Amino acid sequence: MGGVVFCINYFATHEIKGSVTAALKQGSYTFLLGGIFMKSCENLATKIKKRRLAIVASVVIPSALTLVLTYTMHNFKGTPKPLASTIPTALIIPATAVWGYRKRKQLDMELH
Repeated sequence: MGGVVFCINYFATHEIKGSVTAALKQGSYTFLLGGIFMKSCENLATKIKKRRLAIVASVVIPSALTLVLTYTMHNFKGTPKPLASTIPTALIIPATAVWGYRKRKQLDMELH
């Protein structure tokens, strides 16, 4: 993700320092918080009793949180294109959908 964010910022601004700053922010954020958000997706998918609500919550809540936090992080000084730098994070939405559905399916199979 850091590499993608570097390219987005560099090709938009041709500014090395800001692009490296954005890439380091994104790389660190993804490394430190990516697992936490996927685990929260798993927990929501398995802890909520109603199946449909569990799957929707496991996609919407972690995805929304990570998008808001990523945009906020990139709005701090140093990222030339904060909104464009946030767009690759939207890739987490299909990942949480697959992960939440998979974990819920595993739970349902264990219970039956």
